[in-house]
Amino acid sequence: MRPSQSSATHNRMKPLDLTRFDLNLLVVLEALWAERHVGRAAERLHLSQSATSHALSRLRTAFEDQLFIRNPRGIVPTPLTVELMPRVAAVLESVRLVASPRGPFDPGRLQATLSVAATDHAILTVVAPALAMIQAAAPDVVLKLRPADSESALRMLDAGELDIVLGSGSFAQIPQRFDCQLVHTERFVGIARKGHPALIKRGKTLHMDLDDFARLPHILVSPRGDTRGAVDDALESLGRTRKVNVTCPNFLAVPFMVSASQSIAVVAERIALQMQETARLSIFELPFALPTWEVLVIRARGRANEPAVAWMTNMMISG
Repeated sequence: MRPSQSSATHNRMKPLDLTRFDLNLLVVLEALWAERHVGRAAERLHLSQSATSHALSRLRTAFEDQLFIRNPRGIVPTPLTVELMPRVAAVLESVRLVASPRGPFDPGRLQATLSVAATDHAILTVVAPALAMIQAAAPDVVLKLRPADSESALRMLDAGELDIVLGSGSFAQIPQRFDCQLVHTERFVGIARKGHPALIKRGKTLHMDLDDFARLPHILVSPRGDTRGAVDDALESLGRTRKVNVTCPNFLAVPFMVSASQSIAVVAERIALQMQETARLSIFELPFALPTWEVLVIRARGRANEPAVAWMTNMMISG
């Protein structure tokens, strides 16, 4: 089997002579990676464009690779750059941690923007409950919330473009190079409009018979428009099917569509509880078992003990 271009290039590289290599060039490499544009990287570094271009030339010589290829929109990384950046990001974070002033961490003096990738579910169930505490303890911290996709979010963690990822579901298999902390365990429940005729009260909880559950129209939260989910697998094992007559790309509109119709839906319990009064919903137990899942705070392992990142993690877990 022929080695990939990235591996072949990497194997031909000579070890860097650290007595001659300027470690500041790694900061330039980090900026070029983040901006994908020489001019914007220069602005980020407070350097001239010619100085940044010269630094890129020195990097190319040191690594014996083009590192970035020009295109009409700026520059794109070579395979070697993609391979190197997680290690470069870890090295720079370690240096910054060593160079940071020692002393007790005081969130009240923290002036920083923390980038957090999160699903809609995590924003509502993790960030929102913690926000008041975060603002009270660190009024000058800015939370930059970004969409969470398992593949791109973990790649951005590797590159240092994200500080924290709030993951669940598709984040079930996390590589060991990341540190994971449990926020909470979530489960599914059913929702229907208040007074729905198919609801049955048993003790203090509402239920729905399997026949009614399968017969009624369903609204499915489906970011990609799929009409099948975990509920359909569970029904199939019972020899049943359901009718999905609406798919919705996010969960926020689903409770209101349910409350205005005869349709029912299956959603995360914490979402149902938060939306219950606003959307005038009834929450009922499902007539079959579905697995629970975990919501996690995910960080690059090399940054788990970084004071600001560790503090924000604690805020989200305790919120």
